[in-house]
Amino acid sequence: MRRKTGRVDLYWVADEAAVKAGYPVKTARLFGNLDDPADAKNIANRCQVLTAEMREWMTGIEAPRNLAPPRTIAWLCDAFQIDADSPYHERRQATRAFYDQNIKIIRATVGERDFDGITGRDVRRWYRNWRQPDGDGGKVHERRAYACIQTLRRLFSYGCELREPGCFDVSKMLSEMQFSMPKSRKRRPTYEQIAKVRDIALHDSRILRPSLALAVTMQFDLSMRQKDVIGEWIRDGSGQRKGIMDGEWRWDWGLTWDQIDSDWILRKPTSKSNGSEIAEHDLKLYPDTIELLKAIPRERRIGPIIIDESSGKPYRREQFGRKFREAADLAGWPKGLWNMDSRAGAVSEAFEAGAMAEDVMKAATHRQMSTTMIYNRGSIEQTARVAQLRIARRNAARTGGGNTPGNTSE
Repeated sequence: MRRKTGRVDLYWVADEAAVKAGYPVKTARLFGNLDDPADAKNIANRCQVLTAEMREWMTGIEAPRNLAPPRTIAWLCDAFQIDADSPYHERRQATRAFYDQNIKIIRATVGERDFDGITGRDVRRWYRNWRQPDGDGGKVHERRAYACIQTLRRLFSYGCELREPGCFDVSKMLSEMQFSMPKSRKRRPTYEQIAKVRDIALHDSRILRPSLALAVTMQFDLSMRQKDVIGEWIRDGSGQRKGIMDGEWRWDWGLTWDQIDSDWILRKPTSKSNGSEIAEHDLKLYPDTIELLKAIPRERRIGPIIIDESSGKPYRREQFGRKFREAADLAGWPKGLWNMDSRAGAVSEAFEAGAMAEDVMKAATHRQMSTTMIYNRGSIEQTARVAQLRIARRNAARTGGGNTPGNTSE
């Protein structure tokens, strides 16, 4: 649909017969630029999904059935994803996507294997194969292999719930086996790098995305996850169509204006805790964030805070990722430094500034200090501060500087 301004809006439109029969989704907005190959592929995929959903509704087909050979890993994969009582359906969308990605690999590589006779040697061979790089000189897939092992454990655990013979032995065996953890990420952006992305998003004519500038700034200032800032779109399936909808998709978890009170105090339930943990921040203490928020007209301070300028709705994760990468590239970020590292940058900056570990843990809404320390990717500044304190203590003791820790006098 071409607008008077020349802007082209894209829509998927349901068949007239389906609409007449009562199909609830008449049209669905499509996001992206058809001239961009990546966008065009995503648009085509979305249309295929929407069409498949409509056809399924029209034909009234039965729920998917597990047609894989019984007592095989493929059968167990399908049971985990299809069974109405499977814990798979209780997980958040991101967790289900994690399982889906790994199950696809497991099914394609070892799906035909029968439960009986699986040994530790088999599992370790599978693990080595999953680690193999793609092509000569490619990257070793440590994270992929470890994720497949974790998913395999979950699959056989569900097999135990079904009391499938053979699953108990394999599940016990997997619980006793150990595999090397993937190396933790070490990269984190500095404040200067965040400020550069913000400046690009606000002023560079190739980007001009104030929403991106605000999202990146709030992520770093408030040490928040991307999902808790921009939200996510999930398949609703309830039929109630409450909240912000786009076809069968509902927006959830993002920042909304009603989470900020009149004194600019933010109280935001976190997605990782399913809302049980609340991130609380005094936004007046963050000059960059408060400046960008106050620049938004009062009449627009309702509903989602971060709005994609091209669609007028909250960002799709893929769209936000593309726009962020464009800005990051223009700002000179290395390819291996990602937006998800902003949270680690915030935690590291706090430790380097001398903040108490308990306070940093609270600001990051972590439940365990060990988690906070994983996000602490600072090194030289923190070890330098330790060195300075130790040397100062030695010098004080050497010169008789009075009572210092560990230097008592009678």
